[in-house]
Amino acid sequence: MGLGRRIVRKSVRKATPRSVRRAMHPARTVKNAVTPRPVKQLSRTKYVVTNPVGAAENKVIGAALGNGSKRRTARRPATGPRPSTAGGQAVGTGARATEAAALLAQLGQLMGVGHQQFAEAGRPVIPEPSNVDPKPFMEAEWASRKTEARWWQRSRRRQIRAEARDYAARQASDIFARAQSEQRGAQNAADVQWHRLCQGDRSAVTMALTDAFKESPSAVEVMDVGGSGAAIAVTLPGPLVLPEKMPHTTPTGKPSAKVWPKTEFNEAYAQLLGAHLLAAIRRSWAAAPSLSQLRIIGLRTGPDTQREALFDVEVSRADGSWNNDHTGVSVLERAQRGLNRAGRAREVRAWPTNDLPPDILLLLRPTTAS
Repeated sequence: MGLGRRIVRKSVRKATPRSVRRAMHPARTVKNAVTPRPVKQLSRTKYVVTNPVGAAENKVIGAALGNGSKRRTARRPATGPRPSTAGGQAVGTGARATEAAALLAQLGQLMGVGHQQFAEAGRPVIPEPSNVDPKPFMEAEWASRKTEARWWQRSRRRQIRAEARDYAARQASDIFARAQSEQRGAQNAADVQWHRLCQGDRSAVTMALTDAFKESPSAVEVMDVGGSGAAIAVTLPGPLVLPEKMPHTTPTGKPSAKVWPKTEFNEAYAQLLGAHLLAAIRRSWAAAPSLSQLRIIGLRTGPDTQREALFDVEVSRADGSWNNDHTGVSVLERAQRGLNRAGRAREVRAWPTNDLPPDILLLLRPTTAS
């Protein structure tokens, strides 16, 4: 759902009295009443991890609309000691909420690579040149020749002006003709390159892929191009790129932060790898219309500056919906040599070298990249 629609829906919900909302959704009200609180909290936490961008947007919308600013609290008994409301406790709660919002924003920025869309390459069109204004040439010619006649020699001065106008028109016409000729030459060269790209020419496809990945957050190496297929190697970030803590919701419903559980940390890292894979696929399809098959090798720099192979997958343009932001994760789950998950915590590990083909072993060379 778009951000604008969510803002409108939350605004309407906030303006609607609670009694009216209960009457409009009796089944939902009963379901919420019987669902245990730990189940609700687990559902919220899972959504935050799997949809960090949407969770961050919800946080911004809630802050803008004032959601949760006046939470209902249970009535205290008339007698008995009042619980402590020291200023330090209130400040701590605000600091935890701020930390949670910052973690959501950081996760959203990391996962945002998997939400990028790229415009399909099209035939380049060299714009036609604009008409050349002859006025500057006329003024320059008149300034250089007006001393040929005195101010009282009006007929001679008119003749000089007419000759200056003719000269300016010829100059402007010649410049425009040369610009048109250059434009036609550039357009012909672009059409030839576009035809080669559509036909799957090796050098044209390699150049297109190289140019497309210049702005990519992941370093990409074009390994091979042939016919309708290509093979690329993508250098991926390590797990330490994730923040040290994860955002979560406390039992009282307040945003906070906590140390990642191992399983959720590994799942978030797998989601990040899937996002980078999907971005590489989308860039390739958009840059080279002749490609219908793509092989992508995911590499990672280990702690000893030795490259590691995380996955080796092959995809087809006709398979799946590449507009779905979760396709990258599903590709890694289905592929024979997708992510190597091990242990109860489902840690993402590099593939053993004895399980890799020779062309990948050539890529696993020491590097100085961090």
